[in-house]
Amino acid sequence: MAEISLEDIGKLAEEATEAIVGAATPQALDHVRVTYLGRQGKLTLLLRGIGQLPADLRPQAGKEANRSRQLIEAAIESRREQLATEEAAGRGTDALDVTLPGRGPQVGHRHPLMTTLEHILDIFVGMGYTAVQGPEVEWCALNWTALNYPPDHPAMDEQDSFYITDQIMLRTQTSTAQIRAMRARHDESCPVRALDWRCPPQEALAACCCTPAPTRVVVPGRTYRRENVTLTHSDIFYQVECLLVDEGVTFADLKGTLATFLRAYLGPNTRVRFRPDFFPFTEPSADFSVNCEFCDAQGCRFCKDSGWVEIGGSGLVHPNVLIAGGYDPDRVSGFAFGFGLERLAQRRFGIQHIRTLYENDMRFLRQF
Repeated sequence: MAEISLEDIGKLAEEATEAIVGAATPQALDHVRVTYLGRQGKLTLLLRGIGQLPADLRPQAGKEANRSRQLIEAAIESRREQLATEEAAGRGTDALDVTLPGRGPQVGHRHPLMTTLEHILDIFVGMGYTAVQGPEVEWCALNWTALNYPPDHPAMDEQDSFYITDQIMLRTQTSTAQIRAMRARHDESCPVRALDWRCPPQEALAACCCTPAPTRVVVPGRTYRRENVTLTHSDIFYQVECLLVDEGVTFADLKGTLATFLRAYLGPNTRVRFRPDFFPFTEPSADFSVNCEFCDAQGCRFCKDSGWVEIGGSGLVHPNVLIAGGYDPDRVSGFAFGFGLERLAQRRFGIQHIRTLYENDMRFLRQF
């Protein structure tokens, strides 16, 4: 350390002063302090080396080093006060004013989809149905095989559905809960309740050792499909599924139930139209529509100039689906129908584009 000179001490003090002036935040200023005055700081290490200087140079070098230390400390303190003043001035009107009145909490609102769902469930519960739910991540066997889909059905293609593994997927419909609901109606000791969901559907009926109770459930839930977003379609949407299995159930019961529900929800003047259709899990099958709210069945962009808005699909439960649920199709029958929750919300609140329901625009949500 014999090379230490008074000039070195002076240069170190000038270097520290420039760094202090350039510190733009309290954190940066503290970093400068540690760099020069910390235990391993540049000036601290220089002071430790003064003892190795010749005896005649030590007093003057020590005096100069202490003076530099005092200058650096004073500069740091001055810069700290300056930064505090600038911060306070920058806050301006944002500074806390304890004399201002308090701000009350903002009251939240139910999302239109949830108010729609609650209203729908109230109607079905009033008709004697029980609300149940199923998992959104589902076995492919329940989404396809148990619902009587043939192995080459196009909906099973990866371009139309979301797969997690070869055996697990995001459900494309709430109909998967039909099998779960039917098997849950068997006695606690019945082997059907413990069957693997991936087993062949015929094994459920063969394993049944009881007379299962009737099934009367409504199943709300979110579903996933690879679809382009349009006015009434989305790739992620809510469905509501209704299932009734009992002795003597006919298509007339299906039509009466649907008409009763739709008129209770949309109004007594609602017109309902049924058209033949095909679904693997029902036979016979039909889609059902209601008159367009926006044009009163005259034709518009929302209804694609047809005057009708398709709500969902329906039909009598296919015998193979009853078998997968552990029911004897020679003894019981049933009906099922499902529809998109968003379409009924659009109809109820006059919303033309389904995307509006998911944009979280507060200007829209505050209306509800």
